[in-house]
Amino acid sequence: MSAVLERSFRSSSINDLVNRPDIRPFVGGDASKPLDLSKAIEDENNIALMGDYGGFVMIWCAPGTYEVHTMITEAGRGEWALAAAKAGIGILRDEFRAQHLWTRVKPEARHVRSFTIAAGMKPCGQKVFDIGSGPEAYNVYEWRASQPSTNGE
Repeated sequence: MSAVLERSFRSSSINDLVNRPDIRPFVGGDASKPLDLSKAIEDENNIALMGDYGGFVMIWCAPGTYEVHTMITEAGRGEWALAAAKAGIGILRDEFRAQHLWTRVKPEARHVRSFTIAAGMKPCGQKVFDIGSGPEAYNVYEWRASQPSTNGE
């Protein structure tokens, strides 16, 4: 299954996506409150790549470095999501010259950890973050452009 991703600045549709009941509880912060990603989406330093079942919002951290946030509908999880993640890494590397991507995953989210590793990211430690509901430990994963590709590119 292939996944086509395109850059989007449509904050209203991305806000609708991230606040869906099959996505919002897994994004972080106080899940009882809706998220508004408008400022992040409209900031040209950040990159939202969206496809048929959702996509990824990459927040610029430093030149060539982005934090990855995943928002895939339940229908897109599995084969489509993995193809989308690999395509997204390729787009970031080739079109946006990304050198370093990172993301955080709750330790108990085994399925997300497996997806993150299958997409080509490697574990690089644990860190405590407070993203709106108090300090919590997260496992941190990263991809670097110097890594061998996981999809034959």
